[in-house]
Amino acid sequence: MSDEIWEYENEGAGGDEGEEDEHAVAERIDTAHADNPRLSAWLDEQREGFADWSRRHGGGWDFGERSLDRVEALIREHVTSVDDLFAREHTPLVQVACWYVGEVHNRTRGTRWRLDPDPADSHPWSRRPYVIVPFARLDEYRDPEGIDYDARPQHHPLSSFLTLLREGPTSGPASLRAELDDYEPGAGSGDDEE
Repeated sequence: MSDEIWEYENEGAGGDEGEEDEHAVAERIDTAHADNPRLSAWLDEQREGFADWSRRHGGGWDFGERSLDRVEALIREHVTSVDDLFAREHTPLVQVACWYVGEVHNRTRGTRWRLDPDPADSHPWSRRPYVIVPFARLDEYRDPEGIDYDARPQHHPLSSFLTLLREGPTSGPASLRAELDDYEPGAGSGDDEE
């Protein structure tokens, strides 16, 4: 169960009359994360920066699955450690790379961008954009343990970069591309939050 659903259910969602069920709460949260000024501003900034980012990093970025191998190589080449990634998190190199990875997911697997409109200080990942399968496909994904109502796979591109850096340069390429398999129903939760 997401933190927001838990908080809603355990901190006064209302009385017995008109109380939302888990589906309604999950849908409301998804809608709020899908359409908000924070997300719009972030997406606009990355789209505007893409042409320069593309030119600086070899051009020919086609949003295809195999281009994720190029992003992986780019991150491994320019970012030396987890600490370095966090130090450079808000630079165009990292932010546009995050946007690009999410866009590949969107264009090849039908995911959509989301960002918490009111992030919690206690949950740093709520400040970062992620991609997730559209809410209309909620029923295709089930939590095998029956804990989470919303078991749609989601990916925070920054978390994917953390995984790359923890694997080290000797691990094989295509780690970013392998994440695309998470969107097959029954493939597991796919949630890559750290």
